[in-house]
Amino acid sequence: MPSCKEDTETEDLFSKLFRPPVITATVNGASVSFTWTAVGDGLYMIEVSRDSLLFSTDLQIFEVDGKVEYTVEDLYSMTMYSARVKAISANPEVDDSGYQEITFTTGQENLFYSVADGDIGMSSVLLKWVKGKDVSHIVVSAAGVDDRMVTLSNDDKSAGGKLIGGLNPGTKYTFTIYLGTRLRGTISATTKK
Repeated sequence: MPSCKEDTETEDLFSKLFRPPVITATVNGASVSFTWTAVGDGLYMIEVSRDSLLFSTDLQIFEVDGKVEYTVEDLYSMTMYSARVKAISANPEVDDSGYQEITFTTGQENLFYSVADGDIGMSSVLLKWVKGKDVSHIVVSAAGVDDRMVTLSNDDKSAGGKLIGGLNPGTKYTFTIYLGTRLRGTISATTKK
C-alpha cells in the first residue's frame, strides 16, 4: 500500500541572534581590551560608559566588523566603567542579539616619562610627558609648601614638556598632570642641594 510522504523543509532560522555568551575586559592603565565569543555574522556593537551598568555617562559606541576583540584607549584613570556587546544581524528578518554586560575599573594612567638626572636643578625640574595627549595643568606639591597649579600653554602641550621653576633646593616634589579634573599622571623628583 503506497504511503504519502509529505516533504517538509525546516528552516534553520532564529528570530533573534544569540548574545555573545562571554565577554572579558583586560585593563592596562587607562585602556581596556575586550574579547568575546563569536556569534552571528561577525558584526558587533560595543558600548562603554563611565558608570555602573546605566550606560548614561560619557557613552561611547563602537561598531566592530569581523573581529572578536577591540581596545578602547584614553579612559579616565581609576574609574568604574560599564561595557556591553551585542551581535548585529545582517539579515533584516533576524533581530540583533541582547547585550552581554561587564564592569571594570581602569588603572592608574601615567603620561609622565621618568625624570632624568640632567633635568633636575636646584630650583627647577624639567617634566616630559607623552606628546599628543590632551592635558591642561600640573599641580606641584611638597611637604610644608602650598600646592601650586601651573597652567600648560599650547606650546607646552605640543612639546610634551614643561620646565617647572621656583622650587626649593633639596626638596622632594610630587607633580600631577591633569586634563580638567581628570588625573593623567603623577611623578616625584627631588631638587638638587
